[in-house]
Amino acid sequence: MPETGIPGYSKKSVEQKNIVHAIDLLLLHQRFLILLAKALMVYGSPLHYLEDNLGRIARLLDLEVTVSAIPGLILLSFEDSVTHTSETKVIRCANGWDMHRLDETNQLLRRVVHGKIDIPMAVPLLEEIMTAKPIYAWYWQVLNWGVISWTLCLVCFDGSWKDSGISLALGLMAGCLNLAAQKFSGYTNFFEVSVSILTGLFGAALSQWGCFGATSLSATVVLLPGLVMTTGVIELSSRHMIAGTVRIFYALLLAFIIAYGLLIGVQIYNQMAGHEVDALLDLTQCRGLSKWTWFGSFPLGIISISVLVNIHWRHWISVTVVAGISYGVFWLFKFHLLLDDLAPVVASFVLGLVANTWSKFTGQTAYMILLPGEMFLVPGSVGVRGFASLLSKDGAQGAQLAMQMITTCLSIMIGLFASTFLVYPKGKRNSAILTV
Repeated sequence: MPETGIPGYSKKSVEQKNIVHAIDLLLLHQRFLILLAKALMVYGSPLHYLEDNLGRIARLLDLEVTVSAIPGLILLSFEDSVTHTSETKVIRCANGWDMHRLDETNQLLRRVVHGKIDIPMAVPLLEEIMTAKPIYAWYWQVLNWGVISWTLCLVCFDGSWKDSGISLALGLMAGCLNLAAQKFSGYTNFFEVSVSILTGLFGAALSQWGCFGATSLSATVVLLPGLVMTTGVIELSSRHMIAGTVRIFYALLLAFIIAYGLLIGVQIYNQMAGHEVDALLDLTQCRGLSKWTWFGSFPLGIISISVLVNIHWRHWISVTVVAGISYGVFWLFKFHLLLDDLAPVVASFVLGLVANTWSKFTGQTAYMILLPGEMFLVPGSVGVRGFASLLSKDGAQGAQLAMQMITTCLSIMIGLFASTFLVYPKGKRNSAILTV
């Protein structure tokens, strides 16, 4: 063993320990950033804010990192200006919607940014969030698909009580198929097509008792690509070209798949029944209830969407109030002032303004608060009806509906960005709060 009296030995040993500690801390910081990137992607953060938040946390941790993200993939390039070396981490993960875990992750970031906890404490807390059990059991999720179809049939698709009952049954069927897709990976790629075909088949069979357009669209409402399209437009407008283009193309393809599946289901029924069924995605043929009945079904619809995207029950009141204010403005401009083009702009502006203001004073994640209200505004069904019209050789109406989908997404984007700028004109320099 070396003698402690050797000159310089003690000093060299302390330096070695400091170097080892610095390397361990650097690796821990990198691990935290990698886990954070995966959590934000999986739980549904918009990619432009994902990159922004990762960049802020990297600067806080004194890490030289270049972040690039596209749907399903994140690239983290760690650089060292002293040694002139770099290392790139490739993170592959699926996109999803889990607002409860996203909110928990965001609250953890707040504590890190404000120095309430350090990284050695934050890493196990983040791992605990990522490994926690879902807040809603599988049977609640299956039942919720039916409830969403029932409520949105009344509010969004001019359905009657009979239409909503058929939508409830078809929505439960779609929920069971979604559960099967989660259990069997081989079925995942065929999920949207099979749901659309079966919905078209049974919807056509029940068309004598209900409006086919209302029942089929509300039964596939969870699959509708409106939210994906709106997110893509938002990312394009924020100069995130690759992610925005990928999302928009995926949304258009998904709308085409749903429309094609519905028409295939109708054709199968026509061949089985031996006669033609008038099964068009035309909501003008539906005889909806009085719009005043929406006030009873709207809160249930917002709560069911909250369950779908895993928002904790303690946030249901705030989510419902924010969405109700936004939809009330939409109702006023569309049905009373007859300003169809201006209605989504003003409604989304009010939605973003209320949600960001609420987040600023309560500390809740703004994106979680406004997401259910945004899903009520997005025009996913318009794209499906447009592609169905194109497939039915009605090119003029199909092009008009497709253009309406894009313009409505642009209107929502304008309103959301304007409201965020009004609440945070200089950005969020000292916080990691998530908005849109």
